[in-house]
Amino acid sequence: MVKKILSTVLGLIGGLFIIFSLEVLGHIIYPMPAGINLNDTEAIKAYTSAAPSLIFILLVFSYALGSLVGGLIAAALAPANKMAKAITVGGILMGLGAYNLFMIPHPVWTIIISIFLFIPCSYLGG
Repeated sequence: MVKKILSTVLGLIGGLFIIFSLEVLGHIIYPMPAGINLNDTEAIKAYTSAAPSLIFILLVFSYALGSLVGGLIAAALAPANKMAKAITVGGILMGLGAYNLFMIPHPVWTIIISIFLFIPCSYLGG
C-alpha cells in the first residue's frame, strides 16, 4: 500500500520539479517587470499579452516533459498497475495545470494544447 502511494507521490514530485524548473527558465528569459502587483489582474494580463510566443511554447513543453517524467517515475516505482499510476500522475498534473492556465491569462492555443498533453504524455512515460 505504501509503495503504491509513494510511487504516485514521487512521480508528482518529479513531474512538478521539471515543470517548475522550466517555468523558472521562462521567467529568466522574460522576467516580470519590477514592482508588478501580482494581485492586479490587469497588470498580469498586460504582462502575459506582451510575452513572446517562445515563453508559451516553453510552458507547453514543460507540461509535456513534466508529465512524461512523472509518469515514468510513478510507473518505475509502482509494484503493480504501473500504467494506472502513470495516468494518475498525469491527471493530477492536468488539474494543477488547468488551475494555472485559467487563473493566469494565457493564449487560447496554449490552454487547448496543454490540457490535451498531460495524460497522453504521462501514458507514454508509463
